[in-house]
Order: sequence, then structure tokens, then C-alpha cells
Amino acid sequence: MEEKISKCNKCGFCQEVCPTYLITKNEANVARGRIRLAHLVCDGSYKWGSEPEIEEHIKSCLLCKACITNCPSSVATDKIIMEAREKINAAKGFSFFHKAAYRGVLAEQKRFKAASGLARFYQHSGARRLLRGSRILGVVQKIKRMEDLLPPLPEKNFFQQAPGLIKNIEEPKFKVGYYVGCATNAFFSQVAVATVKVLQHYNCQVYVPEVECCGGPHQSAGDFDEARRLAKDTINKFAGKDLEYIVIDCATCGSTLKEYGELLKDDDEYSKKAQEVSDKVIDVNKFVLEYLEIDAKELKNVDYRVSYHDPCHGVRGLKVSSEPRELLKLIPGVEFIEMKQASMCCGGAGSYCFLQDDNSEAILKMKMERFRETEANILATSCPACMMQLGHGLRSRKIKADILHPMELLDKALNGQ
Repeated sequence: MEEKISKCNKCGFCQEVCPTYLITKNEANVARGRIRLAHLVCDGSYKWGSEPEIEEHIKSCLLCKACITNCPSSVATDKIIMEAREKINAAKGFSFFHKAAYRGVLAEQKRFKAASGLARFYQHSGARRLLRGSRILGVVQKIKRMEDLLPPLPEKNFFQQAPGLIKNIEEPKFKVGYYVGCATNAFFSQVAVATVKVLQHYNCQVYVPEVECCGGPHQSAGDFDEARRLAKDTINKFAGKDLEYIVIDCATCGSTLKEYGELLKDDDEYSKKAQEVSDKVIDVNKFVLEYLEIDAKELKNVDYRVSYHDPCHGVRGLKVSSEPRELLKLIPGVEFIEMKQASMCCGGAGSYCFLQDDNSEAILKMKMERFRETEANILATSCPACMMQLGHGLRSRKIKADILHPMELLDKALNGQ
């Protein structure tokens, strides 16, 4: 950590791109300030977990990596923050939320299925309408925000629909693995359905194993042991298969899988397999655009004004930005309107949106203002966490627009919907 910290020359270029600094104007809420706080612990002025204010600022970082791309020295602020969180966990133990969410629900798919099943029952049974009508939710603000963030859930998750969807393709152009993460499967199964339909339309044999969490949320929280365990499970599902690519519809999952080689580089058993998986990972927008020869003449006209939000893990993790835009512009009838500050974080950042709800809402407000300016009726993005946050932003502000993944729009154009 000290070696990473020493690269910071304290120039302050991070200030102009850091969402938490823009909303607070607090020096401790920007990369330079957070690095200074970590340095104070490293030089012995404080101990990890002993100073609540240091912990507060370390945990208020979105890990959006905007500071890194704007830093002349490319200081790995995200790595410093995650290592700091790991040390705080070691000193204080895991929080109740961490035990319940990261080591609980997200640790095993059967638990996540049970939790998402309850959420689906809550919405479709009418219980949601009754609870909202009672105003009980307003008593505990964080619970209310969690409930507001929950998107309209499909009646079936993706893997319940997969058996009737996956086809055997004779003489496929590509054999691809498709990583369907927790949120896509449970909350946005329509994205996975559209993705499979698009891939199969363009003659791809699709292999879709049921997987556990990618481990990204655990890394962000500084729980590297659990992240490695989950990474190994994912690797076991994909390594050694006859796959040319592993496509990802979620920027967060994609960025996490892309870093498996680094995460497990010291593991004698898994280092080679981890790198094999990492090397095959590709964003689905990039894959479809660059490898699947889309003929715009076969696409049906769709009448949408579309703007695109860059997920942080997409634009700065996977280095994907132009590809989804070019794909959207290929669709007949799409009027694409570029949004100002399209690559600025929306404030979702996984669990950040309710653990740091005040910051999250303030950042979301900026994003919604930029979207309103476009007068678009579709806000497209390639990350289910962003879709949850942005969907909440649209609903809570009564903005007449839908949140869609580019694959959904392409599927609509292919099928004339």
C-alpha cells in the first residue's frame, strides 16, 4: 500500500472528476485526501479501525476509477481503498451488513435465489402496494430506499427460462460462454433473454452455466478471501471448455472476471486457469459489434430517442465506450443523443446506493439532470446495478423514459418490436 501511496504527487487533478468531491467539496472525499488518510495510518499516526472519520471517508469512495484515468501518475486509488477496507475489516471484524449480504446472500446462489424469490412474491402478490400504502417504509429511510431501488421484477428469472431458449446451433460461427450474473438473472432476466436471442440469431453456440456471484462486491468491500473463493467457482464453470469468448452483459461482472488473472496470480492451482478465463472475457456490445457482422438492412425500424450512460466498470474497467454507441446508432429509427458527463458515475456502485444513500442520491440527481437535457425516452446502459439506480431515478422523478440494455434494443429491432 505504501508503494502505491508514494506515487501520488498531490496535484489535485482528481478533484475535477470525483463525484463525491463534487457533491461535498470536502478534501477528505477525493482521491488525494483519501490517500493522505491512508498514509497517516501507514506512518503510524493512527491504527486501522481506530478512527471513525478515516473509516467514513475510506468507505464513501465509489471505486468509480475516474480519478485513476485523470491522474498523471495513474495512482491505483481503487486498490489502495480496497486494501484499506480489508485492513479495517481485519481490525474490527465484518459489519452486520457484510455478514448478511456479502457472506450471506451473495455467498451462495441458493440463498440469493431465495431472497430474490421473496422479493418477486412481495411485488407480484400485492404486498408491495399494501406496504407502501401504510407508509411504514418512511420510518426507516434506508429500508425505504432499498425498496425504491427494487425494479419491477420479471415473473421468472433467466435460468427458469433458459431450457426453452438455448438452442443447439449446427456449425456455429463462434462457441461462446455467457456469464449471467446475479442481478441480470433475478432482476433483469429480459436482458439475458435478449442477449441469448441476439447471439443465437448470429449463429453463436451459447454455453450458459449457472454461476455464483462473480466476487466483485466482495473485492470492493475488502473481502478478498471470499472473492477468491467465488472466482475459483466461476473459473471451474468456464475453464477447459471449448469456448472462444466469454461474453458479459454486466460491466461490473466483466471487469471482475477480467481481473481474475491478477487476483489469483499467486495460486499455483488456479493462476493459469484464471488467466485463461480472463483473456476470453469480452463485453457483449463489443463482441456483437466487432465479430458478428450486423446487417442494418435486416433490422426493423424502432422509434426511440436514446442516450447512453457509461457504467464505471465498462468505460474504465473494460475500456468499452464507443462500441455500445456505435451499436445503438446502427439500429434504424434510433435517434442517439449524447448526454453530458455520460461517463460520470450514477451513484449506484452496488450496495453504495443504500449504505451511502445521501451521497448516492446527490450523485444521481446530477445524472438525472444531464439525462433530462437530452429529452430522450430511452436511457441505455450495460450494467444491472446502474439500471437499478437509474431506473429508480427515472421513477422517483416521474421522467417518462425507460431504462434498457443495448441488447434489448437490438433484439427489438431484430424481431420488429
